[in-house]
Amino acid sequence: MKTISLIFTSLFFLLIFTGCSATKQFMGDYYLQQNNYDDGYKHFKKEVSSDKNDAVTHYYYGRFLLAKDEPKKALKHFKKAIVLKSRNSDYYSWLGVTYASLKQYNNERSAYLKALTLDKENILALTYLAHNYFDKKEYIKALQYYKASLKLVPESQDVLYNRALSLNKLGRTPEEKIAWKEYLSYYPAGALARNAVKQLNEKGNFEYRNHLIGFKTITLRNITFKPLGAELNSDSKPSLDVLGKVLSDNKKISIHIVVYQLKNKILAKQKAKSIKRYLLTKYQKININRLKLSWFNQAKKVVISKRRYQLDETVDFITAAR
Repeated sequence: MKTISLIFTSLFFLLIFTGCSATKQFMGDYYLQQNNYDDGYKHFKKEVSSDKNDAVTHYYYGRFLLAKDEPKKALKHFKKAIVLKSRNSDYYSWLGVTYASLKQYNNERSAYLKALTLDKENILALTYLAHNYFDKKEYIKALQYYKASLKLVPESQDVLYNRALSLNKLGRTPEEKIAWKEYLSYYPAGALARNAVKQLNEKGNFEYRNHLIGFKTITLRNITFKPLGAELNSDSKPSLDVLGKVLSDNKKISIHIVVYQLKNKILAKQKAKSIKRYLLTKYQKININRLKLSWFNQAKKVVISKRRYQLDETVDFITAAR
């Protein structure tokens, strides 16, 4: 901790000698990164009182006012920062965020567009402008800016999710399915992942499925095997690891491992045993009696939204009754 304190102190004094604006920017970013909004607010409130004509001061004071849920006050300071320094893209993007908080959505959009004329790679403006278009049901424009945003930050969770939703709204199903799968490749767990799987399943894609294990629904990629055999594919093991951890953490849960293999009962049995062997070998807290096997030489029938699907080879995990 002493080392960190010394580094911070050294940087602070270095910035004092390199310029007042640089010092203010350093302090503003420091408070924001530490989520220390109260101290940041107090610091820049004093700064604004002592220097009313510094754009950086007004900008950071606006940021901390916004963090304290005071958008009306923040708006005044973002506008002042822009008057003092009109070519800063960040000032306009945060002006847009403030307008959004005030539900002035047309002004919000104009602010983001202005920010992008100054910096076409302003990720905040790109993302929130896309959200603005999405909320107004202008899905083609929303999609345009979501794609631009993902070029800069490919792993952005809300952008990946909303891009898929935009394609859904536009009825562009082939692209939508690709988008949902890309979302799941980054974020395979949680409520949004479960909905992504639901969307895929409704469109006849079962590469991912939701399983109720105990009282918790978990998302798993479909368990697959090497061609014509029962050896697990490597990309199936992360899903089994999720299941293994759930069973290790909650020793009261037992499950049925159910394998469907059209017209090949022997292979279905081998696959079920392969899954059981993997879980017992890697997760030794799981008692063998908690894994119950079933196998069928037929396809699994699935009905979703009155549509019927046939899964010729698939695996189910079902919580066993106690």
